[in-house]
Amino acid sequence: MTVKLFASLMDYLPVKSTKAHGFNYPITDTTTVGYLIDDLKLPRNVIHIVLLNGVYLDAETRDDVVLKENDILGFWPAVAGG
Repeated sequence: MTVKLFASLMDYLPVKSTKAHGFNYPITDTTTVGYLIDDLKLPRNVIHIVLLNGVYLDAETRDDVVLKENDILGFWPAVAGG
């Protein structure tokens, strides 16, 4: 599956990342979004938007959603600008 990190969360990209903003992440049949967040040591208090295959995941469901092989998961912090 592919994980993409944006804005300040790009600091958590692996050094050997070859895709723009993202990298491949190995999963099992039971890997959840919450497990991935913790495994990558992403700061939960900074994550604002999570999209799984383009669909928004609210904070209450992230720990329970099981990932699949071809999923694309994106993370964004809260950003300001205009």
